[in-house]
Amino acid sequence: MRTVGIDLSADRSKTAMSVLEWTEDGMAAVGPPALKCTDDVLINELSGLRPGDQAGVDTPFGWPAAFVRAVGAHLAGGPWPGRGQDSERYRKDCLRYRLTDRIVRDQIHPVKPPLPAPFDRIGAMVARWAHLEDELNRRGVRVDRTGRGSIAEVYPKASRHRWELLDGPRRMDALLAATPWLRCDAPTTRAYDANEHAFDALVCALTARAVACGLTACPEVTQLDDARFEGWIHLPVPGSLALLPHHEDAAPMRPPTSTG
Repeated sequence: MRTVGIDLSADRSKTAMSVLEWTEDGMAAVGPPALKCTDDVLINELSGLRPGDQAGVDTPFGWPAAFVRAVGAHLAGGPWPGRGQDSERYRKDCLRYRLTDRIVRDQIHPVKPPLPAPFDRIGAMVARWAHLEDELNRRGVRVDRTGRGSIAEVYPKASRHRWELLDGPRRMDALLAATPWLRCDAPTTRAYDANEHAFDALVCALTARAVACGLTACPEVTQLDDARFEGWIHLPVPGSLALLPHHEDAAPMRPPTSTG
């Protein structure tokens, strides 16, 4: 199988992609990073996923539902949902974070949480993803925002936290020491060391493998409605990095027993 990792940015010059080729002997070959990825490059890669392939993309797949409802109310000239409340508290408590952001924030504290989709300039990146998602859907590649299809939302900093790789800088020597089953030649290693977006894309590709192996937290039945609308960050279970080569030993990801 192949796993694809994408570190998405609204700025194409900061968008990178990494591809891993996994073999039956439990090894994975690291391909050179693709840098400054255009929409066409990303669409062609994601629409070309084969059965069994998995992609992980570092971007919110949607906006907070409360934020979308508030913007809709404002557009329609209706009452602002935060009427009568403290403005700053309403923005921070109700509009800023998705359900999955709050869950990941609590799971990785004190590590910096995911950036909020409506604020801090990340909204432009979410808009870029919405454009890509629409084109993928048009081509027949349906994006399930819960991550139960071939494309899942991931957060590389949270993955590194779960895999105990956050103590030092983004460096390939530390990553390769923790993953002796990765094959990466010297020029490719230097390319990942030279670009933080490429390194994050590689972590996204590793997290995509964890998604495929059922080694990430999926939304519970009570969380599915929010996840279908807002997206869902697939957070690896602690200690799962060492299990990634053993795909046949890992429990596959199963759908919930109820749709809620």
